[in-house]
Parts: sequence; C-alpha cells; structure tokens
Amino acid sequence: SAEIYLGTGSDMLMWHNGSGCYFYNNTGDWYIRNTADDKDIIFQSDDGSGGVETYFFLDGSTGYTLFPDGKILGFGAAGDLTLQHDGSNSYINANGTGDLIIKQMTDDKDISFQSDDGSGGVTEYFRLDGGDADGTYTYTKWADNSIVALGISKDLKIFHSGTNSYVQ
Repeated sequence: SAEIYLGTGSDMLMWHNGSGCYFYNNTGDWYIRNTADDKDIIFQSDDGSGGVETYFFLDGSTGYTLFPDGKILGFGAAGDLTLQHDGSNSYINANGTGDLIIKQMTDDKDISFQSDDGSGGVTEYFRLDGGDADGTYTYTKWADNSIVALGISKDLKIFHSGTNSYVQ
C-alpha cells in the first residue's frame, strides 16, 4: 500500500493496494510513448484460464491498432455493438439493444456498397445516393447491367441494361 509520487507538486501517483495497481496523473495530458523503431505497445491480460493473451496492440510499423483474430472490440456497457474478425470472416453485431444505424452526415455524399466483382477486382454494387435526394424522394442507385434478384432461386429479377429495363 505504499504510494509513489512524482513531479514537483506530486502530479503523478502510483500505488498498489493489495488487490490492484493504480496510476494517476493530476496535471496535463498522459502520454504512453514507445520510441523504438517499428516496435509496438502491447496490451495483455489474463485469458480466463490462467494464461496471458494479447488483446490488442499499437503496431509501430503500420500505425494501426490491431486486434488478433477472435478478439472482440465491444461498445456499450454490455458489449451492445461488437466488431470481430475470426481469421476467416468479419462481423458487425448489434447484440439485442436498439437498432443498428449507419448514418452519412456529410451533405450530398453517399454510402457505397462494394464487393469483389468476380474477376479479381472490386466494384460498387449499389449506393444510397445523398446527392440526388431532394427532400421528397431518396434514391438507391444500381449501375447499368445490375440485376436485383429476389427469392432463394432468384425467382424475380429486375434488370436495366443501360437502354432497356426488364422484369422477369
């Protein structure tokens, strides 16, 4: 339970009380800095079964904050929104609290949905077009030669070739 004070006015305090460690800063900003080239700041903790795991790290060579595969980034008191990559797939989960809202707040800008185009590239499949909305109508734009297919077996198809429109 000994306390260590640093700074002219005892601005920084560190202590252990027998059940936890505490670090306090009473003046200015708190910096954690690693100046070794291409090295990281690694956050580790107990893994729940007696071992220690890295939960995330600040990657000094890329500038990214990285979470190892399987780790979950949670928001809200009960992990109401989570982001995860399991090594194969990526997930955004709203876990039973409220709606999941994706909002673009910049005037006349869009939300673009892009994916693999089947030939090694990436293409936009559709967009929510904020620039064409006029206060009365909103628009979802699909590129020419896009097919909107409904039903497990694509039973209903809506298609526009750039010249003609089709409903099958």
